[in-house]
Amino acid sequence: MMAKKDCEIILENIEDVFGELGNCLDATFDEKKSKTSVIKGLFGIGKSLAKLTFNTGKCAIKHTPKAVVTVAAVKREIVTAIEEEIQEQRKQAQMEALDRKIQQLSLKGSR
Repeated sequence: MMAKKDCEIILENIEDVFGELGNCLDATFDEKKSKTSVIKGLFGIGKSLAKLTFNTGKCAIKHTPKAVVTVAAVKREIVTAIEEEIQEQRKQAQMEALDRKIQQLSLKGSR
């Protein structure tokens, strides 16, 4: 049997929360149900929310190192691309300035 993926577990927890909420609302508005049923429904919601919070936190902690490394790699690529573009722009500006100086010198020399 394959282990469930983190996303599947979290989605199941969310379904449980909504299911418990539905049960609690049914018990609240059904006059045949007792106050104990309502309290059990509230307890079920709390239990489902606790499981959801725990599994979400566990997933976040489990995947944080991967996310940090990925973000750092993407950041490095972006910074490198920006640095390369800046260098290219500087080189282009220097070439244009050199061309202008050559034109000015050639104009002065032809007079």
